[in-house]
Amino acid sequence: MKLSPKAEEVATFFAKMLDHEYTTKEIFRKNFFKDWRKEMTNEEKNVITNLSKCDFTQMSQYFKAQTEARKQMSKEEKLKIKEENEKLLKEYGFCIMDNHRERIANFKIEPPGLFRGRGNHPKMGMLKRRIMPEDIIINCSKDAKVPSPPPGHKWKEVRHDNKVTWLVSWTENIQGSIKYIMLNPSSRI
Repeated sequence: MKLSPKAEEVATFFAKMLDHEYTTKEIFRKNFFKDWRKEMTNEEKNVITNLSKCDFTQMSQYFKAQTEARKQMSKEEKLKIKEENEKLLKEYGFCIMDNHRERIANFKIEPPGLFRGRGNHPKMGMLKRRIMPEDIIINCSKDAKVPSPPPGHKWKEVRHDNKVTWLVSWTENIQGSIKYIMLNPSSRI
């Protein structure tokens, strides 16, 4: 069955994990199916009523082939990817604090996916949703240039709190905990 983009994306998260023990655990499967159905169209909900009748094998094989293709890349292709990552680090991996260029520890936000938890966590399998600009609180000095959000979006808030060490924060949807982007431990602070 051809899935809508939202339902397909969530299905791919499950397919990528097919070889993991998680996907065999009942609580993981129950939570995944509940959250997956929230992303489905009404037509998809009418057809897809039981997770055990769904076959993710083709999707899983596709992702395994992608992984294998990455392993088989030439040195030149790997070098190009490394250079692109270094370019991202150079552009987004640093900030200016007290007139010093400081490295940011984790400048990339976690992508959406399925929550794993530790042990037999009761929320394993739930959908970690995509963090949007509207979820993001920026913390910078009053005279700093606030980064522009992507077109059509706005930041949740821009703060100027010099009593904290985080640069960006958001609340994740599974545990409701606040996540932060902070300076690298080797920074001056």
